[in-house]
Amino acid sequence: MPEEKIKILFVDDEPDQIMMISLRLQKSGYAVISAADGEEGLKKATEEKPALILLDMLMPGMDGFEVCRRLRKNSETKHLPIIATTALGADDIGSQCREAGADDCIRKPYDSADLLKKIRQLLEK
Repeated sequence: MPEEKIKILFVDDEPDQIMMISLRLQKSGYAVISAADGEEGLKKATEEKPALILLDMLMPGMDGFEVCRRLRKNSETKHLPIIATTALGADDIGSQCREAGADDCIRKPYDSADLLKKIRQLLEK
C-alpha cells in the first residue's frame, strides 16, 4: 500500500503562486490542497485536516492575519503549524505574523529551499 503523503494547505489569492509552489511541494513528496481566499482556507483547514498551512497575509476580503487568528481560536485547527507568506516589506512583519498566530514567516519572493527547510522544521516539532 502506498505511503500517505503529508498534506499541506496553501492559501493564496494568486493562481501563479499556487501553481508554482504546489509543483515544488509535490516534487518534494507533499500533497497540496489550495484555497484562493481566507474563507475557503478556513473551510479546507477543518475539512482536509492538513499537517501544515502556508498562508498568504495579503488577500482581498479576509486577510491572512484574520485567517490566522480564526485558525488559532478553532479547537480543530489551533494546533496546526502555520507559515505566513507575505510581500509586505515592513521590518516588523515577522513579529506581526507571529502575533496573529503564525509559527513562522517567509517573505515573497521566497527561495523554495528555504521554504522547504521551514516546512520540515515545523513538521518535525
